[in-house]
Amino acid sequence: MSINRRQFLLSTAGAAVGAIIPSFYYRALEHFERFEVPMLVGPARVTQDLLVVNINEYLELSLGDPYADLPTLSYREFFEQYEPEGFDELSSWGLLRSELDQPMLDSEYQMDMWLLRDGPTAQAYRLLKSLDLGPSLDGPNAVGGLDFRTEANMVGSWLAVCPEDEVSLSLLQQRLTDLGTGIRVVWT
Repeated sequence: MSINRRQFLLSTAGAAVGAIIPSFYYRALEHFERFEVPMLVGPARVTQDLLVVNINEYLELSLGDPYADLPTLSYREFFEQYEPEGFDELSSWGLLRSELDQPMLDSEYQMDMWLLRDGPTAQAYRLLKSLDLGPSLDGPNAVGGLDFRTEANMVGSWLAVCPEDEVSLSLLQQRLTDLGTGIRVVWT
């Protein structure tokens, strides 16, 4: 497993743009302590929902339903999207050219590729990784955080973004709003 941690930085005198205002952080912390849910003040105009889901006792972020069924692809569609060299290796797949338009039977392999490239948690990973959420700093002014995880084990491979805690979700929503992304963090 590979983890890249990003934290939010509280602003100080002379701090760079992109830092969280301390008063917001303390309001978010107090809100969670009082109501046990994150303080999520979304943008005025929502263009996309970023879902917070509890998967195996970890919070993860998802663009779409992480429990949705895997799309059914033919071998041709799978090779076109995920493994173009598969067209040259049909015999190793036990396939004839005439069978390319049949539904793919090896759903485990297909699922790994989908989870790494097109699954809802991979989409959230790529979107958030591409945004300037704040510096990747540790220190006295760093609060909350997001773990960008690349996981590979016997079960499969996938990408995920795991917030450190519920207050981190409040900080993330504030940063997404400050950036003008139109993204709303949805506590499910």
